[in-house]
Amino acid sequence: MKRLSLFAVAWLLVASAWSAQIAPDHPTIRYVGRFTEDHRFGWTGSTIEVDFQGSELFAELELADGAAAGMTVVVDGEPRFLKVSKGRNSYKLADGLDAGTHRITLFKRSEGAIGTVRFHGFDISDEGKLLRPETPRMRMLVIGDSITCGYGNEAKTLDEGNTVENENGYMSYAPIAARELGADIMMFCWSGRGIFRNRQLKYDQATTIPKIFDQTLPLDANIKWDHTRFVPDVVVINLGTNDMAEQNGKKEPLPKEGYIAVYKQFITRIRSYAPESKVIISIGPMGDEPVSEWLPEIAGAFDDVSVLVYAPFAGADDTGGHHHPSVKKDKAMAAELVVAVESMLKGNN
Repeated sequence: MKRLSLFAVAWLLVASAWSAQIAPDHPTIRYVGRFTEDHRFGWTGSTIEVDFQGSELFAELELADGAAAGMTVVVDGEPRFLKVSKGRNSYKLADGLDAGTHRITLFKRSEGAIGTVRFHGFDISDEGKLLRPETPRMRMLVIGDSITCGYGNEAKTLDEGNTVENENGYMSYAPIAARELGADIMMFCWSGRGIFRNRQLKYDQATTIPKIFDQTLPLDANIKWDHTRFVPDVVVINLGTNDMAEQNGKKEPLPKEGYIAVYKQFITRIRSYAPESKVIISIGPMGDEPVSEWLPEIAGAFDDVSVLVYAPFAGADDTGGHHHPSVKKDKAMAAELVVAVESMLKGNN
């Protein structure tokens, strides 16, 4: 088994005498998001969570696809970046912990096209103990494009492209709002994708978000997701920015009838397995017209569907890489989304 460093190798030499491996199917481990039976995951927001009593905790992760993947490790609410490299490696999640129970979370922060990871379990010391965290009462499904994924939200300049290091899905507006609301979140997002047509590939309509929505893994169309495994209370859709985009300097008008028809079909499809869900259809902040003018017509065709148009950028510090929202703007968008969700749940939609 390949290791990340000399320290990791040295640790493993002594680990056999005093540590135990916790298999990935151990009942204390809580998964949120789309995982395969062999614990592979790729979508932004895929989460592995456990409560831990002990001083050190390691996770064994394998990069199953791609050059690297970005994770956020959260220990008692404090996040830090973890880069998953090629091969199967042991990664230190926490050490020097004091007595008591600690919440430890692994969150996939890079989007689906950037790295598929397989989780092989935890390594703990003999005195360590895992406990299953409580499950939040609310479930949110957030569907979107690069804005939802957190594309370049930690970039330092507008010209900086999206990377494993600067795409922080943990600080995208959607999971920020979910944490504020105390909800589990499943994210389904991919840069450049639309609901009627994609930004790239000459307005491709074969791999739009609705067309790939049944995939358990972003890069494998053969493993189908069972939607009954995560039935959301609240569904948030932010799609349309790429549908409206120019293609190679040219812009073909987005057909209103086609866009609205596909959007309605998608909501109907989600409601087929989540009939009581509240739905928020949204657009912004990277431009919103004409989609923002069409969303009320779509919402009016359903019960418990409302519209949210995010406020436009207010200044330079609102923008990250390639004119996407910065973390600062993500926080502002999260605040708007929290208000919208709370309003719907109170019946003021």
